[in-house]
Amino acid sequence: MKKLRVALIGYGRSGRDIHAHMLSMLPDMYEIVAAVDADAQRRDMIRSELGVEPLDDYTQLFERKDIDFVINASFSMDHAPISCELLRRGFTVLSEKPAAHDVAEFDHILATAREAGSRYYVFQLCRFAPEFRRIKQLIADGTLGRVVQVSMQYDGFARRWDWQTIHGWCAGSLRNTGPHPVDMALDLMGFPQDVNVFCAMDRALTLGDGEDYVKLILTAPGAPVCDIEISACNAYPGATFSVQGTRGTVRGTAGGLEWKYFVEGEASPRELTSVPLRNEKGEPLYCVDDLKLHEGSWQPTGEEVVAFDGKGLAFYRAFYDTLVNGADFAITNEQVRLQMHVMEMAHAQNWQLFC
Repeated sequence: MKKLRVALIGYGRSGRDIHAHMLSMLPDMYEIVAAVDADAQRRDMIRSELGVEPLDDYTQLFERKDIDFVINASFSMDHAPISCELLRRGFTVLSEKPAAHDVAEFDHILATAREAGSRYYVFQLCRFAPEFRRIKQLIADGTLGRVVQVSMQYDGFARRWDWQTIHGWCAGSLRNTGPHPVDMALDLMGFPQDVNVFCAMDRALTLGDGEDYVKLILTAPGAPVCDIEISACNAYPGATFSVQGTRGTVRGTAGGLEWKYFVEGEASPRELTSVPLRNEKGEPLYCVDDLKLHEGSWQPTGEEVVAFDGKGLAFYRAFYDTLVNGADFAITNEQVRLQMHVMEMAHAQNWQLFC
């Protein structure tokens, strides 16, 4: 099996705790041969944990000829400029989210990749989450009927005061957390190009000037309504996912799903009537159906039990198949561009919050 040689830019929560961790679990596929961080303490960690001599500047990678791709896990506001520099020098790039500040900047990245003949991908691992794949399977096999509404809650009650709260650093909850539910919502909507966006933002507990409350509603002709909530002020969060369909509903989290549904042929025949319902004595009746609801459930097993492991390993296995065997990758840049468009419209509707 060919082993891909990887360079990693950034050894923070994403670079170290997600990417380096995932690659270490796939040693037959990947080997980190270079790692970059400007922080001296992080470089000591790279040396001791990865066994490679760390670099303090990503430009030191430019002369390396032994790298199959570079993971760009730098600060969010640096994703686009660093990706462009790497692409110009012929590197294959896997960028963390948010890929760019806005659509124009993302288009510049794509143009740079085309001109240089380089390959560019964005790390949207939640599309590979086991619970999301199970939900898509329930939709595809007709268990839920036609999907009417998709709700996603990424809620909690906590303050945050790190750089991910600084709007000027391409941060805030929509750009930090939002790319995952927005990507999944657009997937379930069929990636409509005529998507309508309504968004309300607020700053609740954050110490920065970026939003920590987001209510985002997406609609499109023929697609389900998608309701996305990212909140730092909900002390009673519900299920991460709730999908309502004409035959049933599924709800749950990465820790498990449950669903109820009815089978069309089992339902009692009914006819519409304008006559008030009553019993044999003429007493009024409330309109109550007798649908027989079936129930199902799903629980993660094996590597799926740890949420990041389940989706991260699935992502990197698929990514390997793309780079080594030429398989089409599930997440296209056109899909990411639509995601960027939605987030840009959401921020534009809340421009006063950032003045």
